[in-house]
Amino acid sequence: MRRVVIRKELLAIYAMVFLADTAIGIFRPTFSLYARSLGASLTMIGALGGTEGLTRILFFVPIGMLSDTKGRRGVMSAGLLLFAVSFFLYPIVPGPYFLFPIRVMTGLSVASTFFIGIAYVSGIVDQRDRGLAIGLYTTCMGLGFAVGSAIGGLVVEDYGFGACYRVAAIIVLLGFAILHLGPADRSTQQQKAGSGTSQPLLAKLALLVKDPNILAASLGNMLISVVLEGAIFNFFPLYSASLSVSEAAIGSMFSVRALMSTSARLPTGALTTKFPGRRLMIVALALAMIMVLSMSFITVPAVLGIVLAGEGIAYGMFLASGHTFVAEHSTESNRGTATGIYSTAGSMGVVLGPFALGPVADFWGLDTVFWLTGALVFLGIVVILYMSYRQRS
Repeated sequence: MRRVVIRKELLAIYAMVFLADTAIGIFRPTFSLYARSLGASLTMIGALGGTEGLTRILFFVPIGMLSDTKGRRGVMSAGLLLFAVSFFLYPIVPGPYFLFPIRVMTGLSVASTFFIGIAYVSGIVDQRDRGLAIGLYTTCMGLGFAVGSAIGGLVVEDYGFGACYRVAAIIVLLGFAILHLGPADRSTQQQKAGSGTSQPLLAKLALLVKDPNILAASLGNMLISVVLEGAIFNFFPLYSASLSVSEAAIGSMFSVRALMSTSARLPTGALTTKFPGRRLMIVALALAMIMVLSMSFITVPAVLGIVLAGEGIAYGMFLASGHTFVAEHSTESNRGTATGIYSTAGSMGVVLGPFALGPVADFWGLDTVFWLTGALVFLGIVVILYMSYRQRS
């Protein structure tokens, strides 16, 4: 721990991601309620989430490759500025259809910041410290989301959605200032100058796509994204509101969820040195499956909050173990590309979840969303176990 926390460049990146995820924590739990207030249907809310996911699919790998060759700090800085612009634009749209291009901007911002930051951290620490460093990074993400969720619910209830998103924009600009003015790591600058170009980009991409370890991690990331970005962020707030839960209480639920998720990340990062990353990922997916299935029949708000916290633990476990697993099965020269592939698969879940679950919620009810998501995760776990068996054979 001491070897990691004494490095100023790591502290700067941790502060940046804390603030960026604080802004996201303000945005995610409130967006579906905001879109609903503008007249968006459940299907449109799902399509808006899917639009962001589709943007990530198209741009994660190109942005990852760009970070391999041009440097990760510049890519992250551009993403943070785009975040700020999108948050300023959300509250001034005249109708729900104008939200679509702004969700595209949000998708580009996500692709350029959070997971590129993990590739950055992975490249500047020793291999023995990698799991712990990534665990700390994702812990800062979770703490930021917890703080943001609490802030967002309170600000919306007292001052409205416009003030909420302007606060998010100011917070993310502070993160940009810390990243831009903070100390740079020399190894990253050297990597920017040459090592990322030592292999043709298409050959690098093809090699990573065929790697069974990257494939297994990517499938798991797609499944956990269906749970979080499909069912939880888009439809859990609406389901809670249908049970007469207030906006502030929903924000508090997400804040507790984020704290529980955060509490699981650092221990999971440390456990990656003792247990296979694939095993930790499967445990996390199984827990997420149980929690999301439970949501389909729970109608007591307090119990619903507990189950949401359990889903948060599952997500925190997967976030730390999945990224560490990918970092261990890639090199500095292709880690940005590997992270791009992994994140692209996650974005496929972001697209699949909202686009498929929106019509389901409209026609069969919000509770159907949760058991259908749980069934999909179960099938995915079976596929990952089969892939693992074939690889050992």
